[in-house]
Amino acid sequence: MHGPAKEQLAIKIDGVLLQAIEKSEDLNQLFNLAEHYGKFHWLNTTSRWACPEVERHVFHKVSSAITTNGKTVTKGAITHVLSEGYDVGGHTPLCVNLAKEQAQRGEHVQLVITRNVTPNVASDIKQSGIATHICSGSHLEKLNSLTNLFLQSKAVVLHIHPDDIVACCAAIFAEREGIPCLFVNHADIHFSYGPSQCSTVLEISAGSWLSTQAFRHPKSQSFLGIPCTDLNVSNEPTEDKVTGNYFITVGGAHKYHLDNSTIFVDFVEELCGKLDEKLKIIGVGNATPFSKLSDKAKRNLEILGTQTRDATIRQMRNAKAYIDSFPEGGGTSVTNAMLLCLPIFGCKAKGGMFGDDYLSASTTELIDRIQHFRKDGPNIKKLQERAEFIRKTFSLKTCADRLESTIAGGRLQVPFDFQADEIDLTFYQKQWLSSERFYVPPFIKINSPKQQ
Repeated sequence: MHGPAKEQLAIKIDGVLLQAIEKSEDLNQLFNLAEHYGKFHWLNTTSRWACPEVERHVFHKVSSAITTNGKTVTKGAITHVLSEGYDVGGHTPLCVNLAKEQAQRGEHVQLVITRNVTPNVASDIKQSGIATHICSGSHLEKLNSLTNLFLQSKAVVLHIHPDDIVACCAAIFAEREGIPCLFVNHADIHFSYGPSQCSTVLEISAGSWLSTQAFRHPKSQSFLGIPCTDLNVSNEPTEDKVTGNYFITVGGAHKYHLDNSTIFVDFVEELCGKLDEKLKIIGVGNATPFSKLSDKAKRNLEILGTQTRDATIRQMRNAKAYIDSFPEGGGTSVTNAMLLCLPIFGCKAKGGMFGDDYLSASTTELIDRIQHFRKDGPNIKKLQERAEFIRKTFSLKTCADRLESTIAGGRLQVPFDFQADEIDLTFYQKQWLSSERFYVPPFIKINSPKQQ
C-alpha cells in the first residue's frame, strides 16, 4: 500500500488512536495509548510532526496524581534525560559526552534514564562519576520520579525518544514551576513529543531548525549542533595518509531501509560489482538483504556488524572515502568523516547539515561522482577547510559552550550559511508514502497486506 490510500489509512488510524486516548480513564492505559500514538507517527514518518493537544490532554488527566517531595530548587543539577542508552548510534554519546563535559567544568550534572540502558553505557557513566537515576515501575511511578528529579534541577535537557510522553509530561510540570527544559531535536525528520512544551528547542542542523519552525510550535530555538568525536587528528592531505583501499559506511539497518527497499543494495551492486570497489558496512549485521548480489559484489562487501565506537573510528580513519547512509542519512558519523578529512558521498536526503553538498540527486549521479573521484582524486583544499570548520564549530567543547549559553538564556543561530529553498523538509514523508513500509500498532486490525 502506498500513495493516497496509505495516507488515508494513516489518517484513519490517527483518529482511532485519538479517540481511544480521549476516552481512556485508566492513567497507565492512557500513557500506553499515547506512546503508541507517538510511535505510530514516528516509525511511519507521517505528515504529523507534533500533537500538543495530546500532550496537554494527557498532562491534564495525570497532573492531579503527581506527588512532589518538596519545594522547587532552581539552583540544583543540570539533568540530562535519555529514554534509552545504546552502545551504537550517535544519540547516546551526544547526551553522555555533553554531560561529562559539563561535569568536568564543575557543573552539578545528573543523568536520568526513563526506560533502559545497556551495561556498557551504565558502566561508562558510573566511571565518570555522574549520578545516574534509572526509572522503574509503572508509567505513573516513572512520572513521579521524573517530576521530582526535574524540580530539583537548574535545567533539564531532554534527549528522549519521540514517543516518551512520560518525560514530556514531567517537563510540562517542571516548566510550570519555573524549571527551564530544553529539547535536543534528534527528531528532525519526524514526529516527537516535547518540542512544543519546552523553553527552547536545541537544533542539530539547519534542516532541523526549519522543520521546527514549519511544523511545530516552539517557544524558542537555539543551535546546538552534533559534536564530533574528540579525535587527535590533523587535517593532513589525503595523499600523505596511510589509507585503505576501501569505502566505508556506518549506520543501522533502518538507515538503509533494508527491510523494505533495494535502493542501497542496488547501489552496492554498482559500487562493488561493476566498479569492483571494496565497501565496509558498520552497524548492519544481517547479510540476508545482500544475498542476491553478484559473486564479485559479495567478495568486495564486508559486513562488520556492530562495532565499538573506537573500532569504528579506526576503520573510518583508514578508509579512502565515506558513503553516507541512505535513504536516511546524516548524523555523527558524517561529522566524524568530515573531521577525518575523508571524501564523502551520499544520495539525496532532506539536507540541512553543514557540508551536505556531497549529496547526489540520484544513485546514478552518486556513481558518476565516485567515478570522477576514482579518476581525479579528492579536492584536498576543500577537505582541509571542511575539517577545520568541523574542528572549530562542532567540537564537544564548542557544543557544550552553546548548551551552557542557552541554559543561561542565550539563543544562538545556525553558525553556517545555508539555502533554505534547497532543503526538502518533507523528503522523508514523501519517501514513506511512496514505499510499502507501514507500521500499525499491534492492537489495531485492518484489512491490508501483511505489515512489516
